[in-house]
Amino acid sequence: MRTDKIKLPAPAPGHDRALTVHHFGTGERKAYLHAGLHADEWPGLLVLQHLLQRLIELEAQGQVKESIVLVPYANPVGMNQRLFGYVPGRYDAVTGQNFNRGMSIDSTALLDQVRDRLGDDATTNDRIMRETLHEMAQNSGGEHEIQALHRALLSQSLDAHLMLDLHCDDEALPHVFYGDHQRETGRQLADCLGYPVRLEEDVRGIVAFDGTHTQPWVKVAEATGAPFAEPCFAATLELRGSTAVSDELARRDADGILAFLEQQGYITGVRAEPQPQEHDTVAINVDQVRVVKSEANGIVTYHRQLGEHLQAGDHFADIVLLDQDKPERIAITAPTSGMLFTRTVDYLVYPGSTLGMIASDKRQIEPGRQLSF
Repeated sequence: MRTDKIKLPAPAPGHDRALTVHHFGTGERKAYLHAGLHADEWPGLLVLQHLLQRLIELEAQGQVKESIVLVPYANPVGMNQRLFGYVPGRYDAVTGQNFNRGMSIDSTALLDQVRDRLGDDATTNDRIMRETLHEMAQNSGGEHEIQALHRALLSQSLDAHLMLDLHCDDEALPHVFYGDHQRETGRQLADCLGYPVRLEEDVRGIVAFDGTHTQPWVKVAEATGAPFAEPCFAATLELRGSTAVSDELARRDADGILAFLEQQGYITGVRAEPQPQEHDTVAINVDQVRVVKSEANGIVTYHRQLGEHLQAGDHFADIVLLDQDKPERIAITAPTSGMLFTRTVDYLVYPGSTLGMIASDKRQIEPGRQLSF
């Protein structure tokens, strides 16, 4: 293992920050993993510590066959956001930007650089794309600290063949996001993890960190018709809820990741078993997810559990009003049929706040849009 420290620009005198980057193996193919890009989401931080130990052991045994890059905490900027003991961690305090948005590659500029260099040889095209993407990441501009952070992360990851970004929801069944053009690999990943909900997204629209890695390949392929041997596969792993932090769950997720890495040829001899399914499997496009919003101020209380299948009109929650002369509730009913797979843990809700998400069989939003920003 080789460990590098990538220094970030100091936001103020006496405030130095750095990314820790662990490197395993020397193969040509590269897998990149990180956690904590949203610095208030902690399950992935523990998962990667378990994975780190396993990779150290595997490398010592000569079982790391390709290159694996692991960033144990992706956002030292957000981790330093401490407001009276609370870590907000999701948005940059200077610009207000979501740490997991706004770093996508300029496809027009990319096309200008590669269009005349791509040919009929898919392997050569792969090399040209990765070299160009890496150069664009290193040369990306921006005067704010969040842009320097994105530049540092993308300089390590944008030339990867496989990229996994570890997140979590409020309270949720474990689920995974991946491009709908990579359905087979995405479902293989979810099978290894034992994740029941698989959300397939059109990466040609607004993208997060995962889509930043796959969108360039899709757009260049569509614009040029050039063949590629192994475009980047990228996915976001939503590791249940924010309080699902335990060694037991972390070991289980690390084992699932190892099983996937072995199936993809990055490691050998592990014989890690895919994790068992605990719920029915639902594989849908992300535009089929219905976000249920609050219509009032109050305390939300739920009558249905995660993983339950709701019918449209089912009463699954109440908002208990606090400012009435006598006790009063507003019934929340399912706006569509499907599996309830997330709920909020911010029980004091307000109009427009998210109460939960339902995986349905009908389109709920326009294709190519993220669920939330």
